[in-house]
This record gives sequence, C-alpha cells and structure tokens, in this order.
Amino acid sequence: MRKQNFQNIKELIKQKNLSKMVKYSFSNTVMSWGVIGCFMTLPLSVVASDFSENESLGTYSQATMPEPLTLKYALARAERAESPEIMNYSAQRQMAVADQDLALSEEGIFAEINGRLRYVDPSSIVPSSETNDSKLSLDIHKRLYDFGRTSANIQASKSHLASVESLYTDYVSKRKVSILQAYFNVLLADIIYDHANEAMAVDFVSLDKVRSRFELKQISDIELLKVENDYRATRRERTQALSDQRATRHRLAQLINPGQLSIKLDKPNLDALPALSVSRKLEDVEQLYILANKKNPRLIAVEHELESMRLKLSAFQAEKYPVFSVHLQAADYARDLGSSDKYRAGIQVRVPLYQAGQENAKIKHAAGELIQLKAEKLQIKYELEQQVLELWLKISDLKQQYSDPDFNMEYRDLYLDKSRALYELEVTSDLGDAMVELSQAQLFKAQTFFELAVSWAKLDSLLGNVMNYYE
Repeated sequence: MRKQNFQNIKELIKQKNLSKMVKYSFSNTVMSWGVIGCFMTLPLSVVASDFSENESLGTYSQATMPEPLTLKYALARAERAESPEIMNYSAQRQMAVADQDLALSEEGIFAEINGRLRYVDPSSIVPSSETNDSKLSLDIHKRLYDFGRTSANIQASKSHLASVESLYTDYVSKRKVSILQAYFNVLLADIIYDHANEAMAVDFVSLDKVRSRFELKQISDIELLKVENDYRATRRERTQALSDQRATRHRLAQLINPGQLSIKLDKPNLDALPALSVSRKLEDVEQLYILANKKNPRLIAVEHELESMRLKLSAFQAEKYPVFSVHLQAADYARDLGSSDKYRAGIQVRVPLYQAGQENAKIKHAAGELIQLKAEKLQIKYELEQQVLELWLKISDLKQQYSDPDFNMEYRDLYLDKSRALYELEVTSDLGDAMVELSQAQLFKAQTFFELAVSWAKLDSLLGNVMNYYE
C-alpha cells in the first residue's frame, strides 16, 4: 500500500499537480522517532551538490545564486532575458517595431541618385552632334495624399505593437506561476523524501527484530520473507523519492538559472505575503469575471489585433483611390538639348484603373482575418471565464479546508502524548503510528498552503494583476 502511495506522489510531482497532492491521502506513510529518523538520512547537500556538479545543460549566462535560495529571489528571475518566453517576446516586439518603422517610412521623403551611360548616333535635325548622351540626376519624391492609406497602415502597425507589448505581462505572470509551483514542488519533494527515508528506517528496525525472532524459531520463513519484501519495497520508494528531488530541482533551475541551483531552499512564510495567504479576501465570482474581461492581457492583446486588422482593411480599401506625390529633380547632362532641364518640380497623380482583382483579394483576406480574430476573442473569453470559475471554486475549497488540519493536529498532539506515555510504560508500541498521524496533518497543511498560494497567483495572472508579492 505504501509503495502505491509513493508511486502516486511521484506521478503528481511530475505532472506539477499540487491540487491532487493536497487531496491525496498519506494514511499509509510511516514515520519514525527522532533517533531512527536520522538512521538512513541522506543530507540534502549531497543531492544538490550532485545536481549542480554533474548536470550538463549547455552554456547559459549564470547568476550567483543566494544560499539558501529564497522565493523572493526566484520570483525576481521571472523576467530573465535568456528565458524562452522573454526571448520570444523580445523577438515579436522587434518585428512589430520594424513593421511600424516601415509604415512610417511611407510618409517620409525618398531621395535617390540615378545615372545612365549612353552612346547615341545623333539625328541630322538635332542641333548637337554629341554622341555621349549620359545623364546624372538627384531625384526626390514624397507622397502628399493617398486617401488615408498610409495613415491607416501606420495606426495598424501601432495597434499591433500595442498588442505585442500587452502580452509581456502575460509572459511574466505565467513564468511567476511556473516558478512558484516549481519552488513548492521542490519543498514537497524534500518532505516526501524525508517520509520515505524515515519509513525505510522504521522497516529496517522491524526487519532486524523479525530476523532475531526467526533465528529463535519464533516465526516462520514466510513471515520473514514478507517483512523483507516490505523493506525492499520501502527502499525502492526512498530511491524514487530521491530521484524526484533531483527532477524537481532540475525544473526549478531551468526556470531561474539553468545549470545552477542553491543547495538549500528557504521555506517561505506565506502568512507574511497577504496576496498569497488564506487571509486574502476572495471576491464574488461575477466580480472576477468583470475584472478578467477588462484586464486580462490576452484579451487586451486580441482587442489591439482586432483594431489593427480593421485599419489594415481600411488601407486595402483605399488602394482603389488615386495617390498624389511631389517630385523634385536636379540633373546634369552630357549634351544639351531643348528637353534637358537642369531642374524639375511637379505633382504626380497615379490613378489605379484595373489591378487584376488584387485589391479585392486583399480586402477579402483581411475581412477573413477579422472574423478569425473575433472568433479567437470569443474563445479566449469562454476559456477565461471557465478558468476563473475553476480557480474560484478551488480557492474556496482550500480556504474552507484550511481549518481542518489544525483540528486534526490538535487531536493528534493529544494522541501522541498518550502514546508516548504508554510507550514509556511499555504498555503499547504504537508511538510510531501516533507520530505518523501528526506528520500527515502537518504535511497536509503545508500542501494546502502551497496550493492556495499557487491558485492565488494563477488568478492574479488571469486578472492581469501586478504580481509583486514582495513589494
């Protein structure tokens, strides 16, 4: 039964699912007494040192890690420039800025130098007999009016840039949620390892006693084999718990500082962080819907994209109308003719008559993208409301659940005192069971605190709240 417990715990850690871990029963976990608990304990420093020295993760820009690692420092690494999410944002923003610069250039001044080298056989009616008809000119032109096409493209590019920039909050908030969850997964993996380690110590003592009784022929070899099998199973569980420690540390290191992690992690005092604690007030779910629809970064981003696409549609529609431009030229000619003007200035009008359906195709494509963005916005709203509701229900359950461990621990404290007294009188031998019940309640309470903190952070991410929990 205990083997099944720790296998389930392992799967939950790998899935980073704290909510299921909170509800998981550790009723079959075995704890030992203080002296026995140290019997087979592997120092945490050994695990962390092995991770930091042997894990090959490539080349990264590493920061000096504090010792012990604190949650405040870990969350501050959410905006690490080398993280994939922030790199992706930087690339998107760079491209959006380039698109805006390109749109702005359409209303700028264009200047170019044009030249030609040409030999001619002059006609007899031309006054000049010069055969060199080369030319060098400086041409300057600027668009004057295009019925709103350029201005629409400029505003569309600005809206697209605003869309990309609004997603920065979403990238950072999601990284903070991931870091928070990974940090707590490490702490839980350490607790579970301690449980497994002490359970193995208890089973070892039991095995030693059974072997002594077997030597005295007080029990059968079948009973001995059963206890030995139980011990081996517990030892495998401890080995797996040790592997989970390393896996959770690797995940946390990937998020905050690939290739390097502190040996110890500080357990945060969540009561000192009101935004992540049980003392925070949970608003009505309808009020949360309103806040999410106003401030969610993804919704804001898709609103900007919708505005950008509407403006692009206007720009494509304006391509059917004339374009007015001013042209200036200064030229030098190898031979002088009547039409060889040194300077020219004029207004040019380009009137599109037929474009083989290109303008209509662009309009239809933009209209299709507009419908697609509207559908995406609607889908985001549906998903957002569902996620807000699920978090609201989870937080409500966790806040209600918060008082249960305190009550159970009060009972287990009394039960432990009674068991300790009876044990000292050698009346009973269930002191270990009493300590198990007490530690189970303590672990359950810790998991409740951790899951509640992660749920608050996820809700803040959806609501677009500032997640500066240490300010």
